[in-house]
Amino acid sequence: MNAYVGIDVGTTNTKILVITKKGIDKIYKLQTVKKKIDDVEFFDVDSIEKAVRKTLKTIRKSYRIVGIACTSVGESVVPVASGKKLHDPIVWYDTCTKFLYEEYHDLVNRLAPYRISGSRDIYYYSLYKILYMQRKDLVDLHEVECWLPISSYIAYRLTGNAVWDMTQAYRSHMVDIHRRCWNEELLKAFNIRIEQLGKLDYTSSFVGYHDDIPIFLAGHDHLTGTFGLISLFGSELIYDSMGTASYTVAVATEKTNEFHMEGPFMKTGGNVGIAFQDRQYYLASGMRFYGKLIEMTLKLFGLKFSSKRFEELNESISQTPTDPAFYIYANGDNIVGEDIDGINFVQIPPDCSQEQMLQSVYLYLCYTSRITVENLRRLLGKLPIVVGGALVQNQVFMKYKASMLGEPLYYLNTTELTALGAAIAAITGVKDEETLNSLREKITFQRIEPHPQDVLRMNELYERMTEQYEKILQRRGGQ
Repeated sequence: MNAYVGIDVGTTNTKILVITKKGIDKIYKLQTVKKKIDDVEFFDVDSIEKAVRKTLKTIRKSYRIVGIACTSVGESVVPVASGKKLHDPIVWYDTCTKFLYEEYHDLVNRLAPYRISGSRDIYYYSLYKILYMQRKDLVDLHEVECWLPISSYIAYRLTGNAVWDMTQAYRSHMVDIHRRCWNEELLKAFNIRIEQLGKLDYTSSFVGYHDDIPIFLAGHDHLTGTFGLISLFGSELIYDSMGTASYTVAVATEKTNEFHMEGPFMKTGGNVGIAFQDRQYYLASGMRFYGKLIEMTLKLFGLKFSSKRFEELNESISQTPTDPAFYIYANGDNIVGEDIDGINFVQIPPDCSQEQMLQSVYLYLCYTSRITVENLRRLLGKLPIVVGGALVQNQVFMKYKASMLGEPLYYLNTTELTALGAAIAAITGVKDEETLNSLREKITFQRIEPHPQDVLRMNELYERMTEQYEKILQRRGGQ
């Protein structure tokens, strides 16, 4: 039976999804192996590649694979030469690059301003990871033939061809989003040759063959999920991708240079990135700590997502009056942006219960989602919201979120939307309309409906939380 394979190398897990004309046939879940060297965290790409190859071998025993695409986290880059890695890539969120960001921030801002890069300069972008590996003598820059994101590295190892997906290039901070090419002036300032980055292309473009199997391009994980959605259902939607981090995205085609912006469309950020074809952009805002924040809170309690006590806490929260016991802001959120380190819990009462703490985390995450959605709608109009990621399974959290946003949320009958997007990139690359149409029939939306009374309560909370955050930020500014 013919099958397409979508590979999603995530922060915690790697998912490999098999699609046939029957729909999603099989899902494999593997650990994404990481390691620490001198307090810096790296992805173990040899272990990741070995697990991927082993799984592909297993799949080929039961299916005839006719297309493969791989997506991954962004920012992390692998230096390669002669077909092999020279070093493992730094994990995307590691803060080891902050000193370089502080050292070069003014220069980077001058050579890659928002009007060129579509983003504020951030320490974890690929540029700083390249500079770190050079500064710490992890690699000799002149020996590197190419720097590749993990998604492209897997494709490179399978085909021998080095190609960047446009959505991954955006996360490097080294690309001109309007000319759709590398930022030559920026690269020259850091002695990085354009050839060391390689060819740029769009999601679903052909990369090469692996054992007669065509390999296609997929890019940044949240955007690959978005690609899958709009390939099936059109671009008139907002996609809220909720993983370890979150990314809320809307895609639009530019008509009269309206996305040639001089600065961010939100107070604390907001990205304009390259989407999936010429003149097509995405507008987005991310949260560095989303599912991760819930996970860290549970860790404080000595719990995991799989713990029975977590289920009991959630049940208890559903019976608890909805009210934040304290306030939260974190590095990279849309309240304080980059102007803070770590995660900050503010004004915690000494008698705060576990239920109150977890509920306050839920409310903070829902509040930040509403900020993003309102800003996207200001630019693009009202669009339906589709949610994806493992948090969709948390019914209590999703009811909070639907109520805070004040409308139904839609989700597909699969949590592996990113791996699905990668498989759809392969299907689109092959131009297999029959399988795409079959998927449209078999993959259905489900709906989370807020209760009207809950919406009223959340509207009141949103106004109150906004006032409280303004006071907190004023106090911070006066310190």
